[in-house]
Amino acid sequence: MKFQKKNRPRRAKFLKKYPFEFRKSLPIPKVFKSRPSSSVHYPSGILSKGELLNRYAPNNLSYMLNTPMSPFNLKDIRKDSASRSTNGIVTIPEVFSIHDNPDESIITLRKIISALLVETNRHVYFDYCRCHEIDIATQAIMDILLKEYDTFMTKAHKLQRRSVEREFAEGITGRNINDDNLRKMIFSIGSPAVLGITQRDFPDIIRNSMCSRSMLTENDRKNLSAMKELDTTDMVDYVVKCLAKMNKRLTPKKRNDLCTVFGEILINAEEHSSLKHRFSVGYFQDVNENGKHYGMLKLVILNYGATIYETFKKNDSCPQEIVSKMKALSESYTHRNLFTKKVFEEETLWTLYALQQGVTSVPGKRRGSGTIQFIRSFFNIKGNNHSDNVSRMIIHSGNTQILFDGTYSITEKVDDNNRFHMMTFNESGNIEELPDKKYVRTTNTYFPGTIITANILLNDDDVKEIS
Repeated sequence: MKFQKKNRPRRAKFLKKYPFEFRKSLPIPKVFKSRPSSSVHYPSGILSKGELLNRYAPNNLSYMLNTPMSPFNLKDIRKDSASRSTNGIVTIPEVFSIHDNPDESIITLRKIISALLVETNRHVYFDYCRCHEIDIATQAIMDILLKEYDTFMTKAHKLQRRSVEREFAEGITGRNINDDNLRKMIFSIGSPAVLGITQRDFPDIIRNSMCSRSMLTENDRKNLSAMKELDTTDMVDYVVKCLAKMNKRLTPKKRNDLCTVFGEILINAEEHSSLKHRFSVGYFQDVNENGKHYGMLKLVILNYGATIYETFKKNDSCPQEIVSKMKALSESYTHRNLFTKKVFEEETLWTLYALQQGVTSVPGKRRGSGTIQFIRSFFNIKGNNHSDNVSRMIIHSGNTQILFDGTYSITEKVDDNNRFHMMTFNESGNIEELPDKKYVRTTNTYFPGTIITANILLNDDDVKEIS
């Protein structure tokens, strides 16, 4: 969503002495309280921040802030002194990644929420002076947070202008973005681009702007398949156009594989989204180094709402035959003392099981080998680790993280003369045995939904020169 120029709140006055990299004039909250304390007096007609947020916060923002287990839970942030910014300054860590540096990255995201919704600040600054690496998943979480916040502020200002102008500060600013790779990500698909502030072109970057899909109405759900096909086609066409600029084209087989990967990721995002909303964003980089010319696609698709585990555990509409198998598997693990707190728990086992052939959370629907096929297609694009040790995919849902890098492959199991394909992440190919904890693990970082991140290298075994 782009910011409209008309009928906006008063604009911030930025001093020239600050080397601002991007800026936003939309007001920012000072103090957020669920209800005004007895010491705070609100004139007639003026709403508190709690009242404003309760009335006008979009669904995704509300879910992030109110889910008890969420690291973004506002009540917890309000009580946590470690989540405070420094006079409205949030210093982005050296590695800003929920996968590779989860603890520091989550604290940083909590500080952003605190600076926006808890503290009293006239301005909020994101300082990148230390940062040299941001993964696309963490950037997307930050950008969606700010995008949802903008939606909230736009609506609140329109309907409660006096309250907003009394309660909110003047601007959001990013500064000290000195690393070239950071600048490419931030200004092509990051916060300035998502929020409609500024977007820059780079010769080696081809952006794919954030797509936000909501499926709230009955008509949306009827057209779900058509929407998925349209988005899949758009994503593949985007890759094709990117490669054409490199004078390369996908081989027919790899194009089919890419369609399967995109399509099944979108299906999984939609099936497990209790809020019926998904976000996707990515970019393509033209890399020419060490005598090699290849493309790097970075993509993230995420949704807030029930996790994969919660979908099966708490949703009575899920196919009970599948849930019964999950429960039986849990009993087997419990009997053999295979569960370990904060290392491998039931949630992680069920999330892994949800990837297997024929497993779906949608009643009356048979997915067949869809999920397994998308994993196989990803491995087909990746190739072996000798030709591609870069491509990887990560599924993070709740407290579970599953990493695909080609070390473990799909196995086949025969049961009652039926053949099943499975992804077990162990040498035996048996899901009743523990997976490799390096690839399937319980994490301390709870994500309130599901986020799928893919880095895909497109090199000589995927493309051909255009003659």
